[in-house]
Amino acid sequence: MSPRMEVVARQPQLEVALISSQGGGYPRHTHEEYVLSANLSGQERIWFDGKEQEVAPGQVTLYNPLTMQASTFGEDTRFISLHLSQERVKSLLDEAGLLPGQSPPAFMEGVHQIPALFHAILDLHRHPSTNQREEALVRLLAALQRSSDPAPRLLQGRLPQLLDYMRDHLSQEISLDDLCQVACCSKFHLVRSFQQALHVPPIHYFNQLRLMEARRRLLQGEKPSQIALALGFYDQSHMSNAFRRVMGISPSRYGAPGTNST
Repeated sequence: MSPRMEVVARQPQLEVALISSQGGGYPRHTHEEYVLSANLSGQERIWFDGKEQEVAPGQVTLYNPLTMQASTFGEDTRFISLHLSQERVKSLLDEAGLLPGQSPPAFMEGVHQIPALFHAILDLHRHPSTNQREEALVRLLAALQRSSDPAPRLLQGRLPQLLDYMRDHLSQEISLDDLCQVACCSKFHLVRSFQQALHVPPIHYFNQLRLMEARRRLLQGEKPSQIALALGFYDQSHMSNAFRRVMGISPSRYGAPGTNST
């Protein structure tokens, strides 16, 4: 039985899909792109370069471009598949100064138990925002990068400036490019050093600031629809879903009289 594929995002040089299978698999084939998969459930057996490996939930598989590969799946197997072009990888690493003028890298292929890599792939799948997907992509490459250099810091007067910029632009959908201009660094360095300092990626932190502001406005009696518009959410539903994930309650109920004591 052929696996079922649901494309979640298809952008230039990037495709993200959710794959479900009740047995079956893929015969030997190859791709021009880097192929990564995050196993959500079930068992998978992969073949590449004459070797076989087992893949369990929580693990990631990685194939370099043009690697001959095949796989078979157990019952109720689900995984997120990511196809990433050589050009996109080289561009991001060039920007970080890690591969100036060199060919796209060959990463270590096969099965990986790297939580940061697994969660970066999950974020690429579940975030509707292009900015959040780009940030997750940078974190993915950071997890793969085997450089021994310590992560650079923004703590030379840049971090407070960056946080002020976020607070001043809560009504807008800011991008990594916007933040890089403020911090005067590459996306790769921005994401690594910001997470080193505050333990969350910059776009995630910015969205938390927006939710904190939404909470403050709800307690002042503003309507959720007005807040969603003022804080740059796509619509009220987008804000409600984000708010409920963090607070465990809808904005309407949170802002209702008598719901909160603070």
